[in-house]
Amino acid sequence: MTEPVEDIRAAHIRSDEPGGAGGHSRAWRWNVGLVIFLMMIIPSSIMVVLYYREVMATYYVTRNPLPKSARDMASGISRVMVQDIRDVMLLGKSLSDPSILSSSAEIRKTIGKLSGSGALEHFAGWAVYSVDGKPLGEYDYRNLKPYEKESRDLLSRLRKNGGPALFSSPIYNQANRISILLIAVPVLKPGQTSADRPKAYLVGAENLSGVISPYLFTPRKQGAPGLSYIASSGGHILASSNALLVGAKMDQVGLGHVLDRFHQGKSGGFKDSVKGDRYMFGSALMSDLQGLSTHAWFVVLQAPEDVVMAKARRMRFIMDLVAFVVAPVLFSVDCFFLFRSLRSST
Repeated sequence: MTEPVEDIRAAHIRSDEPGGAGGHSRAWRWNVGLVIFLMMIIPSSIMVVLYYREVMATYYVTRNPLPKSARDMASGISRVMVQDIRDVMLLGKSLSDPSILSSSAEIRKTIGKLSGSGALEHFAGWAVYSVDGKPLGEYDYRNLKPYEKESRDLLSRLRKNGGPALFSSPIYNQANRISILLIAVPVLKPGQTSADRPKAYLVGAENLSGVISPYLFTPRKQGAPGLSYIASSGGHILASSNALLVGAKMDQVGLGHVLDRFHQGKSGGFKDSVKGDRYMFGSALMSDLQGLSTHAWFVVLQAPEDVVMAKARRMRFIMDLVAFVVAPVLFSVDCFFLFRSLRSST
């Protein structure tokens, strides 16, 4: 009579053990929860990886140094040109003594003493003219003589319009592959301004290409050749890291689209083709720096697009690899817990 009771008691005890039906139910619920959680995590993880793939690629593209370097290059050139104006004006003040202006020998001696070093050493010829345009004296005039007509035109404009200084348009010396720039300033006494009547006028000829060359960057991305240059509004290349381009017209060397952007007042980074090859550009207008500029010039750096974009492509590949590794791993884990939950439910 006691056997059925013992069987019922034994069955009751076995049903309360951890490995019993209740334990199986709880394990099954946990496994199903993990499966559902992983099913949400897998696409989310892939989306996160793909998102950061584009973020990192964009990061490397926006870190393209060409636009910033172009602005830095323009800034350096602008500072040099402003300093040239100041130095020439100071030279003019040094000539304002009547005893100097009355003697061509004193003019030559004073200019020779002050222009032989420093920023003025880029000037290869000087001449002093009276208010009515008569020559008073000169120094190293053989370099200025080929541009005598341009010098007198510049003086005529300065006398008519006034001002502290005036630049000519760049003059291209194709024989030497350099650009020449003339600058004219009034000869004033210390304390006078450009509003006062000058004692005379001073004109100098500057080797513009030589002045600019130290400030031309050469993009070198993993050894790939790049190019930098500064050009006038007419499209003439005034100076370049490739000396063979000096004096060339931009539209003649496949850079007409860059000149078009300049005429539209655009600067910054952009992409375009040059004779069938893709390049990335960074450009800056001289007027970008101060709002206005005495020079209607712009600077450009260019480098092959495939070289500049190499890091972005490498990052995209790495992120793709991560996505294709993470997804199968998470899917395998999901299948494992799904299989485990099915086994625990039987």
